Amino acid sequence: MRGVIRALAGRLPPLPRRPVPRGEALPLALLLLALTPAFAFGSDRSQLYRSGHHDAVTVHTLALSANLSAEHGFLLFARRKLDRNGEPRNVGMYGRFPIGSYVLVKLAMLPAGDDIPKRIMAARTLMLAFFAAAAVLAYLALARLLGDRRIALAATLLAFSSYYLLYYNDMVAAEESTNLFGVMLVFHGMILFAREGRFRQLLAKTAVAIVLGWHVLALIGPFVLIGLGGELLRLRAARGGERHPRLRPYLACGAFSLLCAALVFGFNLGAEYRALGGEVAPPDLPSFQSLLRRAGIDAAQTHVGELGWPTFLRGQLGGVGGMVIPFALADRLGPNPAQPYHGLWPPEASAPWFAALGAGAVAVCLAGLRVLPHRALFAALLAAGWCWAIPFRGQNAYHEFEAMFYVGFPLVLFA
Repeated sequence: MRGVIRALAGRLPPLPRRPVPRGEALPLALLLLALTPAFAFGSDRSQLYRSGHHDAVTVHTLALSANLSAEHGFLLFARRKLDRNGEPRNVGMYGRFPIGSYVLVKLAMLPAGDDIPKRIMAARTLMLAFFAAAAVLAYLALARLLGDRRIALAATLLAFSSYYLLYYNDMVAAEESTNLFGVMLVFHGMILFAREGRFRQLLAKTAVAIVLGWHVLALIGPFVLIGLGGELLRLRAARGGERHPRLRPYLACGAFSLLCAALVFGFNLGAEYRALGGEVAPPDLPSFQSLLRRAGIDAAQTHVGELGWPTFLRGQLGGVGGMVIPFALADRLGPNPAQPYHGLWPPEASAPWFAALGAGAVAVCLAGLRVLPHRALFAALLAAGWCWAIPFRGQNAYHEFEAMFYVGFPLVLFA
């Protein structure tokens, strides 16, 4: 284990400053140009144009966002109905995710008034804007780490042209584009901390990302653990010398992240507790029960079916395989991208080669850590998808759009 930590930690704190040439504006301009078709085309985006869960999640998120108001205590709920006494009652409370994404969707829809198509278009455009911003942050991060803007551009374009990212980039959801942006924002902040020692900006970006979604916690976890492990190993190697470990920033980052997550989730639980009249114990609140279900720890059978470890891990490797397949090649490689409910998620007939492709991508990326510069940061990015999928396999076993957060594999593979 020490050898693994030492290999991943490399020489993380601090990295030598090697400024990226500032005059090379062309790669960034090309990236922005490549992102424009996502906004310029797709005239049907004001409609519910993809049947199944893509539309279902979009409609649900629009409803939650539209109902969000101070009048209802910022409670996330889908609809209202009259109870037996004729009084309105909130139904479908859904405080599973941070409120930030819903607030932004609400603000985006306000200029549209009661025009439903315009509301849908505004919300989808917001999701696309976050998708594009995530791509730009990924490019800037790779450019700093690799020191070559052309390689960073190529890797970013290939990674963000994968099937899952392009299929779900306009789905209005608190789990997708805004979360992806948050992950890339914090990853960029980690690079600035490692290279320049700028710690406060990392905390600020962490707070913003957690308000938008939970997935960033899966990036912060391995970053903190790898950083702590590397510092402790270097302290031991110093053998009483004047080497002082930089444990405090990592510990502070981890503690701050947990505090932010607790405050955001506590806010949602508090809204539900008040809405139910204080008659329901916190562990029985809908969002807390959802947390247990998503972790798979409340299921009667947690080791069979989709939640069984062999099936689950094969499916996740298939998700990695799907992430490294460009959208344009999806039709030609055999899988049916028009499944009625699940987009492109490896059906049983093609799951073996999907999983084999994913396993190959994982192996190549792990081998690449030996030659890539600043491998601790890349290792944290690669681990992020797994650090989200495994603790919450009750969610990820059934939702293929979670494969978006294996984005580290195409970025590292193509870099």
